[in-house]
Amino acid sequence: MYRWLCLAIVPILGVVFFLLFTSGKQDASPPNILLIVLDDLGYNDLGVNGNSETPTPNLNALAAQGTRYTRFYADSTCSVARAALLTGQFPAFHGLRPNHLGLSVGTTTIASALGQAGYHSQHIGKWHVANATLEQSPGKLGFDNWFGFLFQSELRGPSKDGVTFMGMTYLDPWLRENQAPPTQFKGHLTDILTKRAIDFLGEQRESAAPWFLNLWFYAPHGPIQPAERFKTKHPATPEGKYRALVDQVDTSVGLVLEELDRQGLSENTLVIVLSDNGGTNAQTDNNYPFHGKKAQYFEGGVRTPLMMRWPGHIEPNIVIDDVVSILDIFPTIASVAAVPIPTELKGRNLLTRPLSAPIQLFWEMSEPGYYLFSALSTDGRWRFTQGTWQNPTLNDLESDPSGSENVAALHPDIIEKLTREYLQWRKNARTVHTFYEAVDERGGAIITGDDLQRSPGHSGFTFAIGVTPDGDNNQTQVIAQQDDRWRLQSDGKQGLRLDVLGYLLQAPVLPVGRCSEVVITSHFKFTPIHRDENKVYIDLYIDGEKVNSIEADNPPIQNQGYANPTYIGANPLGEEVFTGTLSRPVILNERVILDADASIIANGISGVPATCTPK
Repeated sequence: MYRWLCLAIVPILGVVFFLLFTSGKQDASPPNILLIVLDDLGYNDLGVNGNSETPTPNLNALAAQGTRYTRFYADSTCSVARAALLTGQFPAFHGLRPNHLGLSVGTTTIASALGQAGYHSQHIGKWHVANATLEQSPGKLGFDNWFGFLFQSELRGPSKDGVTFMGMTYLDPWLRENQAPPTQFKGHLTDILTKRAIDFLGEQRESAAPWFLNLWFYAPHGPIQPAERFKTKHPATPEGKYRALVDQVDTSVGLVLEELDRQGLSENTLVIVLSDNGGTNAQTDNNYPFHGKKAQYFEGGVRTPLMMRWPGHIEPNIVIDDVVSILDIFPTIASVAAVPIPTELKGRNLLTRPLSAPIQLFWEMSEPGYYLFSALSTDGRWRFTQGTWQNPTLNDLESDPSGSENVAALHPDIIEKLTREYLQWRKNARTVHTFYEAVDERGGAIITGDDLQRSPGHSGFTFAIGVTPDGDNNQTQVIAQQDDRWRLQSDGKQGLRLDVLGYLLQAPVLPVGRCSEVVITSHFKFTPIHRDENKVYIDLYIDGEKVNSIEADNPPIQNQGYANPTYIGANPLGEEVFTGTLSRPVILNERVILDADASIIANGISGVPATCTPK
């Protein structure tokens, strides 16, 4: 399975550890980190993966100088892959399935972890960690500086309304410098990003601090617009234009690596190059020999190129066929930089042997009306995929590595096992963990942390709490309130009143002296591309019964107040105190629906954890 050129054996405390890739050289200073992400580059777009027609001489050379992985799993679309890469966690744990507003400020990222160890960090290029605003930009998530664009719709600049953007382009793009508004730059996007990266490297030669350059190209993502000097080198066909765009980004990678050499930085720089998801198969078969494409959970959609180089530490011409994933990149970087690995990370350091067993990999897309998921067995043999519009599909990747043959009818036991494991994983992934500060014995509390997930207003949100009114409830009493976002109040005459971003719902008076399980659940759907599809759903349940709901089109985008604390049992001034008792609330990062409408993913109201103590 492996083609090793070098293996060093180091005994430590009587236990033998095999250190893959290292020749024993140790530098006094931690390495610089260059992390390059290519957008939509498929497995078959890399020449050393077997395609002699694709123009990737620089990427091929990089692979020969270090390690190439043949079973690297990323994700099927951009935003979730980038969230997983930055955080070392499944994106569903941050509410991305795949859309959300972004990552909450305070989320541990590669950049924030390296920053604590004295690294200078720079992001260049595409961000697209969900539908991020400037409040979820690289500068808010650990990067000292950044240059690029939050989402590809920004590239053609703002429209006349000053709010929306015109769409995608490589030509004369509009880009941001840190938190400033976008401005137009002349030239081709790939060339502009490449020059910025080269300039950054030139500035680091005399720097005493190690650096982290997060270089996320947009190529070869559509629209297929190569620069003219590359376009003329290839046939005037859709495939030829695509190859020209691949040629251009490969050349750019080569220029950045040449600058590393010129500045004398190569020897102490770990270079990692990967693609965020499989190719589109629109102009050519990007993912051959694997079945599937971008936005699908087949092998071709999630299995992408990965290469790593670190002279003197990673031996050349190593090819690894083990299952590895995008979740392994953060712990690998943290390990080589001597940064404590956050306990919440799911992956492992790829530069040691023997590798610890991989975690089980899951992929998921879901909204209240549809779902799609896939699970890969821990031994890498079985992939199971199922969805609203996807029949149950089981691939035996041992007998058919392409993943094109469906053997679901032959192995119901494997399907049952993988489905059960997925549902348990999903149950954990949707639970939001916050900081809970109790302020009294009746359930009063202040909740902070993980702001985007504990706040309604973008994608899914569920808040469940056990409410036991006492007899003194004729005045307005606050059950929960987050300024600028939402408020739930009660009184003995008017009943419950819920206000979520201006959407109002009423419910009957709760019985005195008995715990009622109150569940608020919502889904705000926003897309920067198809804005006419934006929609909001808000439901209010009491003891498992839906008592009120709202469904509305084109909700306004309201991004204020996410970081405000959530107060339980009183308003932020400590007034309008709830005089009964309240349970500790449960927060989920998805909307739940009626059990009759729920699907295999267990997103029904009965699946919300109980908040009233059974008698």
